[in-house]
Amino acid sequence: MLSKNRNLLLFIILIVVVGLYFWSSWQSKNESNYKTVLFEFDTATIDQIQVTPPGGQAGFLVVRSKDGWQIQADGKTYTADGQIVKRNLDILNGIKVKRVASRNPDDHDRFSVTPEKHTRVDLKAGGATKGTLLLGKFDYFQPQNTQPDAYGRQPQGEMVFYAALPNDPTVYVVDGQLGFSVGKDVNSFRNNTITNLDKSKIRSVQVSGAAVGEQNLVFKNGVWALNGQPADSAKVAQYLSKIARQNGSVFDENEPITNYPVDKSIVISGEGFADVFINAHRKDSTTLLLNSSQNPEAFFTDAEAKIFDRFDLKASLFVESEKK
Repeated sequence: MLSKNRNLLLFIILIVVVGLYFWSSWQSKNESNYKTVLFEFDTATIDQIQVTPPGGQAGFLVVRSKDGWQIQADGKTYTADGQIVKRNLDILNGIKVKRVASRNPDDHDRFSVTPEKHTRVDLKAGGATKGTLLLGKFDYFQPQNTQPDAYGRQPQGEMVFYAALPNDPTVYVVDGQLGFSVGKDVNSFRNNTITNLDKSKIRSVQVSGAAVGEQNLVFKNGVWALNGQPADSAKVAQYLSKIARQNGSVFDENEPITNYPVDKSIVISGEGFADVFINAHRKDSTTLLLNSSQNPEAFFTDAEAKIFDRFDLKASLFVESEKK
């Protein structure tokens, strides 16, 4: 009887041990094969974003200060756009894994996640690293089925980036928008504002220059007038909507701005904000350099005056009946 009980006890212990072994193996495999996110953090605590380009090139640091976010690069300091920084942090937080590309370190070069090829992004809070992303190359997969669906819509391909984590041999596949959205250079984080105004508060716009003459759009006694003549209120509303929010895209800092004369100017006045001055410096026959008092440290290349022309006051703003 004692022998039977002992055998039964040993059998139960064996079952438990085997069960624990398989459960542990399954859990380990499950965690290894089904990693859903690369890392997560509290975006509100992050105070530094360090970006290091491929091959150990000089990178840059985005730092939170009491006045907002700043960028430090090449011994210079620039103002960062807080909304752009927030958007980058939101994108990086909880990066979802689509699948695993490889677990073999020998494949790192093929997916461009080696130090010579990857872009490294380090996120820090109070000096502690909260997450590090090694962003590799972009890839695009054609849809397997090229036939349109029942609604005539063409099947979409898949855009992905390859990514890795430090000291992890695994190469992960992440959504392609990640690589395109996360800033990889200084200018991708910079404040690119030319104008940021409430259009309902604008009361006058003055444009001047040798090529455009003197143009004045003024709101007085409830009526808009262009160069003293009534203007079409609907067209004025469209114009103000356009000029109230304008951004530059290409920063220019190669030469001192004093090398180039002011070719055209814009003054926007209104209620509740200081006058906004925009100067267009003539760089060459086809290029202007724009600078706004709302973002005085930045100069933007304006090829073919495409940005400046959005502010140009045209005769189309006149009331139709006045032109007849």
